[in-house]
Amino acid sequence: MARIGAEALRTVLQDRADRADAQRVTPPNMTRERRRPVWVRSLWGDFQIWRAYYTRHGGGDGSAPADSLLGLWSSCTPATARILSKLSALMPFEPAADLLRETTGATLSGRHFHRLTAEASAAARRWTAGRKPSAEAPDTLYISYDGIGTPMRKECLAGRRGRGPDGKARTREMRLGCVFTQTSVDDDGKPVRDPASTTYLAGLLPADRFGRAVKAEAVRRGARKARLVVVLSDGANWCGKTAATNFPKAVHILDFYHAAEHLRELCTALFGEGREATVHFRLWRRALRRGKAEAVFTQARGVLPQAKDPESARRNLAYLELNRPHMHYDLYRSQGLFIGSGVIEAGCKTVVAQRAKLSGMLWGEKGVQDVLTLRCLLLGGELDRFWDHVFGIDRAAA
Repeated sequence: MARIGAEALRTVLQDRADRADAQRVTPPNMTRERRRPVWVRSLWGDFQIWRAYYTRHGGGDGSAPADSLLGLWSSCTPATARILSKLSALMPFEPAADLLRETTGATLSGRHFHRLTAEASAAARRWTAGRKPSAEAPDTLYISYDGIGTPMRKECLAGRRGRGPDGKARTREMRLGCVFTQTSVDDDGKPVRDPASTTYLAGLLPADRFGRAVKAEAVRRGARKARLVVVLSDGANWCGKTAATNFPKAVHILDFYHAAEHLRELCTALFGEGREATVHFRLWRRALRRGKAEAVFTQARGVLPQAKDPESARRNLAYLELNRPHMHYDLYRSQGLFIGSGVIEAGCKTVVAQRAKLSGMLWGEKGVQDVLTLRCLLLGGELDRFWDHVFGIDRAAA
């Protein structure tokens, strides 16, 4: 069956190339040579197409104009290119190649996946950078970002210190950002994320460059037209600076669950392990949700001189006080806004960890960036839009 399919497709493409070559006038300053073959990789199997080849007078690269009419990408048919990019985003190259060979007539290897991933991701980044802002005006647009350690090869860790006892770095921070929208709340007044509204971007970038990339994605998603823009973060220094620099007019919310975790550590540091710490944590966490952060801090400062672990108590209290402007949880909840950064927390696992942190993986900078570029597009529902652009398909008109 695969051979029949491959032969049928070969016949169609060869006829297309024959008709194009017969109608084409030799371009100026070029010489038409004998026809040359090009290998086409399809889901039915590989085959050759013969087409006219032209060389330039005086040397230089030649060309086969009929190739553009065949709709090939890196010698792959459109369907093959799409499948390869999706499998590359989902799983390691060699298992992906094995799966494709077992289920189709394709004879692609892991190297083909690697090459297409590199070429497609570079084109996808250019496509993303050139996209125009959305014409729609979102009601509430959320921006969230975080970082996750990604295992890297030794040469990519030179000069970097790690957090382990030996001080050796084994990972690099992959920064992940997401943008999503909210239009409504449920019957209980809790916010509901709009279906299929989340897009992602990832990069091994310094905080300032990553911040600009997140801003560009937010603008493309309609941040300048949105009724309200909200930044959700975990309170890390780079997150706060990114929000202040790139989204100064946005509502910046500290993830409530990070605040609660620091509050738990504060209670343990003040009262030690046991019932007293648990009781204070529950009372103070409830007070935080009700917008009484200042009262909590005042009480905590009052018992600080008797803290069981003064250093930890001061550190956690300082974190909470620093993020005080972003802890008006009573107000956020009354407006029907999200107060948790669960979307980006889950994204760190689904977008990055489940592809780039599998057992035994060690990455180079370009390799992990290329794979995650495609994975962000795939999980954000935009990979097919990219290929539609590449192959000139207008789905709105179809």
